[in-house]
Amino acid sequence: MKIRNIALASAAVLFCTASISATTIAHTWVSGSGNDSNTCTFASPCATFTGALAKTTAGGMITAKDAGDFGAVSIAQSVTIDGNNLGSITYTSGNGISISASANVIVQNLTINGLGTASEGINVASGGTVIVDNCRIMNITAMGIYFAGAGNMTVENSRIESLIGSSVTGIYNLANAAQNVVVRNTIIDASPGSAGNSGFIVNQGAGPVKTSLQNVTIMGAGNGYAVATGTGVTEITGSVLTQSGYGVYANYGATISVASSLITANTTGVHSDTGSKIRLDNNDIYDNTTAIDNGGGIVKTSGTNKTSGTIAIPAADISESVTF
Repeated sequence: MKIRNIALASAAVLFCTASISATTIAHTWVSGSGNDSNTCTFASPCATFTGALAKTTAGGMITAKDAGDFGAVSIAQSVTIDGNNLGSITYTSGNGISISASANVIVQNLTINGLGTASEGINVASGGTVIVDNCRIMNITAMGIYFAGAGNMTVENSRIESLIGSSVTGIYNLANAAQNVVVRNTIIDASPGSAGNSGFIVNQGAGPVKTSLQNVTIMGAGNGYAVATGTGVTEITGSVLTQSGYGVYANYGATISVASSLITANTTGVHSDTGSKIRLDNNDIYDNTTAIDNGGGIVKTSGTNKTSGTIAIPAADISESVTF
């Protein structure tokens, strides 16, 4: 009888221990001095975002308690990761943050550093709503942010810089499903990438993408594009597009409207390919080798634009009206 009681007691202890270890909490913490075997509370923080995520309730939050490098993380649940302007992800290969399973994810106040060898800063294979706020993404060799799944994306108050290698892109939206993409109050410095690097691309795809760039500076795309779009509708306002092969490039049936922006120091300021449309209103288009180039598409300008340099579009397209 004693042996049976002891066995039952031991089983009960094991069950309770397993239950405790499987428990998640709504708000977890990481620290430079933490340990992933901890409970991830403020008093007992974890060491990595991966360790904390396993103990965070879906829809909860992970916060950096103090300065530290908290490692790359793969996310398959809704969560907010807050670096608290103290935390970083430093890695040498793959992605800094990978998001899947249609999760709603917020990444804020965080530095993501690929050290010149890692491929992507944030990779969204599938997502619901993804928000990147007040983040710095740097030293990557493929894409700062790669959005490949259906859903919505907002990038704000952030900086993407030091894109290393050829065909590197600050933000790349694959556009394979209906999406809304907003980028505002953000700087994308595509230098020192080689030929073909870009600041912002919406690739041709199946979905009717709506993209808005507000108060965005995109620079240094070399022989590539500050903004290129191949599907849907893109609206650019109050932005600076500079020091690139093309300031604005529309193809594959895209429609782009640019208003109250500065397009300067590019090889070609504005270019529209066959089947595409670009509307220009109240912009300063200065000091480009070619200001506006018609590549078979449509470019309509209002009388409020200020330009210098070659304008290679039919005179009939330069009018007070931007409706077509």
